Amino acid sequence: MANDPPMPTALQVAEAVARVLGAKLADLSAERIDLDREEAALCLGLAEGVIDSLKAEADDAETA
Repeated sequence: MANDPPMPTALQVAEAVARVLGAKLADLSAERIDLDREEAALCLGLAEGVIDSLKAEADDAETA
């Protein structure tokens, strides 16, 4: 287990999900995405909300 890579933080996971979903939604010529647009938009909004929240918490911790 000592050689296992470190687990990503919640912020890293949220940013990765936001990038993937953002790219899928941006490709308007795609014939198919695994989520319908409403589901993808909801997931993207949730991921971006997590990103904003975690960044705000980090900013608050730095100023405290």
